[in-house]
Amino acid sequence: MKGVIQFLFKVSLVTLVGLGMVLVYLNAQLTKQFDALSFSVGATVYARPMELYVGHPLTQEALRVELAALGYRQVSERPRAGQYRIVSGNRLDLMSRGHRYADGHEPSRDLRIQIAEGQITSLTDFSGNAVAVARLDPVVLAQLSGSHADRELVRLKDVPTELVNVLIAVEDRQFWEHHGISLTGIARAAWVNLGAGRFAQGGSTITQQLIKNLYLTRDRTLSRKLIEVVYAVLLDAQYDKSHILEAYLNEVFLGQWGARAIHGFGTASRFYFGKPLGELELSEQAMLVALIKGPSALNPRQFPDRAKARRNLVLSEAAEAGVIPAKDAQQAQSHPLNVPVRPADRVGRFPAYVERVQRELRDRYSREDLISDGLQIYTAMDPVRHAAAQQGLTETLDALGQQGLDPSREAQGAVLLLDIPTGEIQAVIGGRVADGGFNRALDARRQIGSLVKPFVVASALIRQPDFHSGTLVRDDPITLSLPNGDQWSPQNYSKTDAGVVTLETLLATSINQATVHLSVAIGMDAVLDDLVSFGIPLAPGRPPASVLGVSELSPLAMAGRYQMVFNRGFEVPLRAVRAVVDPNGMVVSPKPFATRQRMPSQVAYQVDRMLIATTEVGTAQRLGQAFPGLRMAAKTGTTDDGRDAWFVAADQRTLGLAWIGFDDNRVANLSGSRAALPVLQSAYRAITRQSRVIPRPDGLRETWLNAYGVDVDADCPGARPHAVPVDSPPPISQECNAQSGQGVERSWWQQWFGG
Repeated sequence: MKGVIQFLFKVSLVTLVGLGMVLVYLNAQLTKQFDALSFSVGATVYARPMELYVGHPLTQEALRVELAALGYRQVSERPRAGQYRIVSGNRLDLMSRGHRYADGHEPSRDLRIQIAEGQITSLTDFSGNAVAVARLDPVVLAQLSGSHADRELVRLKDVPTELVNVLIAVEDRQFWEHHGISLTGIARAAWVNLGAGRFAQGGSTITQQLIKNLYLTRDRTLSRKLIEVVYAVLLDAQYDKSHILEAYLNEVFLGQWGARAIHGFGTASRFYFGKPLGELELSEQAMLVALIKGPSALNPRQFPDRAKARRNLVLSEAAEAGVIPAKDAQQAQSHPLNVPVRPADRVGRFPAYVERVQRELRDRYSREDLISDGLQIYTAMDPVRHAAAQQGLTETLDALGQQGLDPSREAQGAVLLLDIPTGEIQAVIGGRVADGGFNRALDARRQIGSLVKPFVVASALIRQPDFHSGTLVRDDPITLSLPNGDQWSPQNYSKTDAGVVTLETLLATSINQATVHLSVAIGMDAVLDDLVSFGIPLAPGRPPASVLGVSELSPLAMAGRYQMVFNRGFEVPLRAVRAVVDPNGMVVSPKPFATRQRMPSQVAYQVDRMLIATTEVGTAQRLGQAFPGLRMAAKTGTTDDGRDAWFVAADQRTLGLAWIGFDDNRVANLSGSRAALPVLQSAYRAITRQSRVIPRPDGLRETWLNAYGVDVDADCPGARPHAVPVDSPPPISQECNAQSGQGVERSWWQQWFGG
């Protein structure tokens, strides 16, 4: 018997030593892993911040669009952070949230904004003290993630105390006292499980839940539960409660959005309510705590009644525990859920723009950098302009359906808005629905149609320096022999011939035959070479039809060509990203600002002026009539059988481009003026506009010409102002209706074509 006892003693001793060694090893591993714990936080992509100052062009409607994108809520009482109230038709009070920018911290502040006649007329705080400049926090466009997880980290000190108290009261009342596990909780769970004959309840503490989420599987087995208990005790022994609680607040799983998992209270607050954690009401805090029990089964968007019942139970338990007054709990229970139908987060709201941002970043950052380094990406995206572009496209596509041009409601579109001098992209709409699908703005390659004509005219002005907008061009039938022996006889869209037109009329009214006559006279090969130099690719074989737009470009690439024209011939690479800030607050310099001149300034100026005429007397008159007194430039574009409808417009700084068509390239009978122009007309109506005023380069002078390109008095009927070369003045006549070649020198087309 004594030998048996000694044997058992030795076995027990060895077992204890072995168990101790295992615990030492597990503790070392756990400590190492927890110390190295850093939640993977992808790069956050921001829109441009809205700056407020007296004189800033702004309407109250535009400001409210911005605040809606930011998730600010309208209230009737004095606003708190993330809230605003409308005091009168031209006064709005708000409390900004504040944001840490690379150049310093913008504090949360109360602002009283007076707006009149499209600009801020007064900016003060609530006490009436003048505020020179204030920046709102930027709209979050996306958080890039490669793990299908979306996470916004929070510090424990920034989490509302009320939320922490409710969480502990419901999930782990003994959190501050126990050593990682709750014996009473385990006993209660064991009793329930015995009665149910299965694992119906876990009795887990917050520490155990954290261990399970970080290191273990979700399998409900006894062995997994035992490991969880051991890990929890070890973790509690090594770290203080605050450290453990903060990790839990950032790790707990609270929902799913497609392939993305919603982890942590900070992210869930944005996802469900569209605002930071610190701005949540008690009822909203309780809703997030309620989700811990089962994010899918209690999803407030899918099961509102079930979610509300669980939320109210959380409030009751918190009141019973004494962490919130019973009166506050009852009041919060009466509140609606206040959860928007669509996720009020930064996932999926601006997929087309974010895709452009990602493509720019790929040139400089690895995938790992973008999904784990916590970079801050500041862009030029303008939420007000994005909303205007989206509204314009939606309204236009709906109208096409009502007009019978799109009975199947399958027409698609793309819209871009950009800043002309900097090339910054302010809005990208990639299709009818912002679903992250095919991005037509970036990737659809479509025939550009009449959008090519300004570049044909530019080629003529370069090749013939004495040409100008009043130069006459033939407009009658023309047939060209192609290399394969076929004959090509282009026709005008109107099916009529004018006989002779000015270059301005050619461009303003988009005349096909005159464009081909001009190209032949200048030299078709020379014109095609110039198109390539302007960045317009040619189809194989360099078809003459290239001068009428059979070349294919994406909407983004086409916008870049027009940016060059409207920027005095200087091309600036289009870009969305303004700056990248690393986790240490250091600004990572973007690519150097590069520009090059691809078109002489004199030529770009003259083409620009002719495009302004398009809104006055040409195919874009509808746009000019929509904004009387506003000088804008524009060009319509239509391809064969109306398969593609294009429209480009520009005021002083903003260039807009719209494309409408069908993905299968079907015959659609669309036109630029009917199908694409309304998109930008609607968009420009919703944004601040400035008349297009461009300085005239040296070597040009202003004069008045009639429809025959003759310099006449400004009072003559039909006379229009033109910019002409100083060294090559047009013929002058005393008669208003004088024609070139009648009493004046013969025009170039008479000399070259006869007549």
